[in-house]
Amino acid sequence: MSEHDSLRTAEDEIRVQETRRCAALAADDLVTLAELMNDDLVHVHTTGIVHNKLQLLEHAGQFLRFFEVRRGDLNIRMLADDVAVVTGPMTNIVGRRAENEKIEVHAFVTQVWVKRDGAWKTSSFHAVRQTS
Repeated sequence: MSEHDSLRTAEDEIRVQETRRCAALAADDLVTLAELMNDDLVHVHTTGIVHNKLQLLEHAGQFLRFFEVRRGDLNIRMLADDVAVVTGPMTNIVGRRAENEKIEVHAFVTQVWVKRDGAWKTSSFHAVRQTS
């Protein structure tokens, strides 16, 4: 396998993992979501709130409901064989669980993915709100 092929494979693997992450959020699948996060996760929401892995799982499971998570074109830059920076747009349809609401949030996201024990996981996630 050439170096180009291995980079393409890593990029494809990361795209699959990001698709799984989005689907897990929308399905309220916290088990899969946890598997896709590295234990050292730092997650910065569009509101500026910062969560670690456990706090994010609690937030997603008790406070926010994700109805839909859509990603636009992703730019994947491999920094090493086991580290990638992923940037691109994201649209979430969310609502507070205690309320009957649906809000559409447009953001630009920067993620750091790391390969640990043979699997790609998010280690850092930073979302900035954008106008639609």
